[in-house]
Amino acid sequence: MKIDKRVGFSMLLIGCLVVVLAGNALAATASMGGYSGLIRIPTTDTLSTNKATVGYQRVDNGDKVLFNYGVEDAIELGLTGYWYEAGQIDESDLNLNAKLRFMNETSKQPAVALGLMGEDLYVVASQNLNYNGIRGHVGVGNGDLDGVFAGFSKTLNPVTISTSSQSQFQVPITTLMAEYAAQDFNIGARFKFNSKFNFNIALEDLSELSTGLSFNSRF
Repeated sequence: MKIDKRVGFSMLLIGCLVVVLAGNALAATASMGGYSGLIRIPTTDTLSTNKATVGYQRVDNGDKVLFNYGVEDAIELGLTGYWYEAGQIDESDLNLNAKLRFMNETSKQPAVALGLMGEDLYVVASQNLNYNGIRGHVGVGNGDLDGVFAGFSKTLNPVTISTSSQSQFQVPITTLMAEYAAQDFNIGARFKFNSKFNFNIALEDLSELSTGLSFNSRF
């Protein structure tokens, strides 16, 4: 859903400031589409109640700033602002994201969520595949998602590396991601350095580099 740019960007700025000044951690992390997900595709993950994330993404054709908030454990709302290379901003550059997970995951059924991003709709299912900790995601949407999309994710436990007798380095919690959407294959990784900061890097269409940072907080 498109919203008035002056009101929307004011809300986005206020949300970003509130998150920076607030407290602790959250698990779900925004994708480059703004919603909780992998690289570009959404998953059924949502922020838990009263948790929020603010992030910046650098993509091939410009920049994105996003703000997401967990209204309830299964309801997520957010704003995504776009700045293109030419520096032009109009009403189409600010989108509202909304997601409702109406079915929770069990050992016998996947989680299922319905979402809105701008004027586009999608439905997605996520399930632990019980194979080496891999989680699968599949859905269908219009607009940027352009039909059927699918992806896989796997989170690696942190590893501590000793560089000398008195020096140690801990590799951050890393989530590996691979997906197919809009006739593109994308691969990437998300690094959780601590409870508040994440960094992600991806190759979109296996050729275009994109990076991003996010800051997580709890009210």
